[in-house]
Amino acid sequence: MVQADQGQGEEQEWKVQNYTLSEGEQLVDTAPPTVRPYAGAAGFVSPKWDSDTSTWIEAATEEEIAAWEVEHPDPNAKTLEELRADKETEISDACNAAIVAGMDVETSQGTEHFALQETDQINLTTAYNAVLSGATSYPYHADGQLCRMFTAEEITAISAASISHKLYHTTLCNHLLTWVRRAKTAEEVGSITYSADNLPDDLAANMAQVLAAATAINA
Repeated sequence: MVQADQGQGEEQEWKVQNYTLSEGEQLVDTAPPTVRPYAGAAGFVSPKWDSDTSTWIEAATEEEIAAWEVEHPDPNAKTLEELRADKETEISDACNAAIVAGMDVETSQGTEHFALQETDQINLTTAYNAVLSGATSYPYHADGQLCRMFTAEEITAISAASISHKLYHTTLCNHLLTWVRRAKTAEEVGSITYSADNLPDDLAANMAQVLAAATAINA
């Protein structure tokens, strides 16, 4: 504790109470450092005054900070089960968004894009069934384009592309959700994104096997 005593004249003299400054120690006129209350919060774990920069710096090593954070978890942090539930929703939403966004298909007009909203899927199924029943053409439209008569071959190609597109994303979603449910740490759950690029080796291999088998069936 530091106390200001009235010295001679109007000058104040600062005195340290219940402590004797060692040789080389001196009082520092600065605000006290912010001490970190728990993991993830701002502040220092072990503050140290740096006379060269006249600022407080962290004296603890990265290993010491990591150990301290384990012992002082964020009381407001979500549980692993809560994080898994949030991630499952995130992955499912991303899958649905990817499916309805649709895919590109080569037609007689070049590369055209076809969305797969629920109504689009219904309309495409109707068009494909008409082709299966013998229709040589059927009215349909690409995104942002006027309706035109699509040949049976074009309708078949669009339908096949939609099946492949949906299969890929539903299969990816299934494997990502499996990863989420078996993840053992919050950090692992947080690292999972809607992509096949970072799937664990066993899940990546299984996904590739499933897609290859499905492609062979539809070939």
